[in-house]
Amino acid sequence: MIQLKGRQAGALRCIIPEEMSEEQVTSGLEALLSISGRLIRGRSVEIDLQGRAFEPSFILEIWKRFIEPSECAVSRWIAADDASRDMMGRIGFNTSSDGDANAKSPHKHEPERKAEEAPGMVSFGDICCGQNIRHNGDIVVIGNVEHGAEISAAGNITVIGRLKGLVHAGCGGNDGAAVTIRSLETGQVRIGTKLGIIDRASPIWGSAVTLTVAEGEVLVSPWPEL
Repeated sequence: MIQLKGRQAGALRCIIPEEMSEEQVTSGLEALLSISGRLIRGRSVEIDLQGRAFEPSFILEIWKRFIEPSECAVSRWIAADDASRDMMGRIGFNTSSDGDANAKSPHKHEPERKAEEAPGMVSFGDICCGQNIRHNGDIVVIGNVEHGAEISAAGNITVIGRLKGLVHAGCGGNDGAAVTIRSLETGQVRIGTKLGIIDRASPIWGSAVTLTVAEGEVLVSPWPEL
């Protein structure tokens, strides 16, 4: 069964046994929320996958069934499987191999670029590893967003270049925001409260696309034609 344990500094750890099937995990998470939903809501939670192999569909189920409904903040994902931990780290998740504090957090000590509040902003040039842009409106990047860079916008995000880093459009909870990219080369995109995970083998990898949210899912459509 799925266990919920208290941690130091008020954090919680949700332990998902690796032998459980996806169906069992889904029902287990729903049962956990029905019993402990008030305790979890808004709290910092560690998700312990034990030795389970990384599967994007499984992570999405956890996101939809547990993280979104509880409004919790995932502080890190714990995975004993090296390949799973490496893959999750590559798409921007904060990971560690066990319960210690040695988590891989690419943005823990990174310099940050903050834009002044304005209806919209345009950034010329590449956004490099370690840079973090946050803005209260729309953001347009004329350049590439490199791996290890992060952009958060209350509005829409447009990248006229390669997107290898992380973007979060509608970061205040606006699921009506959109992300438009000239070349999609990242493992995850966030829009409002939703998460889209992209497999490198997907036909949309490296393509020009627009991502939006409809009926609770992140949807992909071709780059808008002029």
